[in-house]
Amino acid sequence: MDFLLSGNLDIVPDFRHEYGKAYLFAGELETAKQLGMAVLGHRRNTLGDDHLDTLEAMHWVAWIYQELGKLQEAEDLGVLVVSKRSGVLGEHHPVTLESTGDLAIVLGRLGRLREAEKLEVAVLKTRRHILGEDHPETLRTMSNLAHTYNTLGRLQEAEALNLEVLERRRKILGHNHPDTLLSMKNLALTYNRLGRFREAEVLEVAVLQQRKSSLGENHPETMLSMNNLAGTYYELERLQEAEDLGIIVLKKRRSILGENHPDTVISMANLAMTYNKVGRSLEAEALLVEALKKQTNLLGDSHPSTLRTQSKLGSTFNKLEQWQEAEDLLIPALEKQKDLLSANHPHIVDTLRSLAVTFTKLGKLKEAEDLNEALKRLEV
Repeated sequence: MDFLLSGNLDIVPDFRHEYGKAYLFAGELETAKQLGMAVLGHRRNTLGDDHLDTLEAMHWVAWIYQELGKLQEAEDLGVLVVSKRSGVLGEHHPVTLESTGDLAIVLGRLGRLREAEKLEVAVLKTRRHILGEDHPETLRTMSNLAHTYNTLGRLQEAEALNLEVLERRRKILGHNHPDTLLSMKNLALTYNRLGRFREAEVLEVAVLQQRKSSLGENHPETMLSMNNLAGTYYELERLQEAEDLGIIVLKKRRSILGENHPDTVISMANLAMTYNKVGRSLEAEALLVEALKKQTNLLGDSHPSTLRTQSKLGSTFNKLEQWQEAEDLLIPALEKQKDLLSANHPHIVDTLRSLAVTFTKLGKLKEAEDLNEALKRLEV
């Protein structure tokens, strides 16, 4: 490792680049970042910013930033790479499309879902035309678009795309390929949103077992699978299993990713909801207050994840009979969620239900009645 970071031989940058990618895929993100930055600095100095090899290094550093949860840095580099590759190679070159697709992922994680969708639809159209339906990059773009639809609450579209991608990947790559497992994970998320928790559990258990076997307990993808399964256990009212798994994931993410990584903060919010459901609302409040502060700083106050945590905290204040505090959080959360998500999105429905309770307890019966009528219309 020391040789890779400090060596001066001309061959070292190439080794640094390949080892950096290996560390990235192994989940060793800080080491990957060190190697990626070393390669990028060397290529900028020797080749210039516009050389294709420099742009490749920029692309990988942007991806590492995204995995580290440094989303603004990832966007800044991603935009630069797309612009330069478009100028040098053209918008429809496979390498440019790869950069555009990865930029869309970053935008989605930043909560800019409409922008992400627009890029992914354009990339998918081009890849289908040039590469065909079964090409791995076409399937990757379909999978990313399905994830965006899922986040937007367009669940039927998400399910249809996820099923198509999973079927094709199983046929082409096999059942245990990492891309196939990714499709299983994404389909399980959609099933969860649709309330089909048993189907989600079957997929998530299979994915977790395979990821533990191939990647180990501490890989970010393994931790993500554990987090998703804990969420499904919560929905199935298997609360002790949800709590046990949630505590493990939070401890691992704190240790490996750090306190301020977006995934760590999501684990805090998820564990808080389990605490809420078993009557430990004060513990839930403490976790959610911390999570909301961190997400506001990391992602902004209008990001879907921030608004979800804000809504959860409002619901917790309801349980604690702090009605005014609940209203102060739930009203602005609902207004912003309506701007970002589909009208029947599960997160909006949850916020509506919580706010209806708050209005009732505050004696605002007309407002509560209006919300309950809106909920009835959404359920039709």
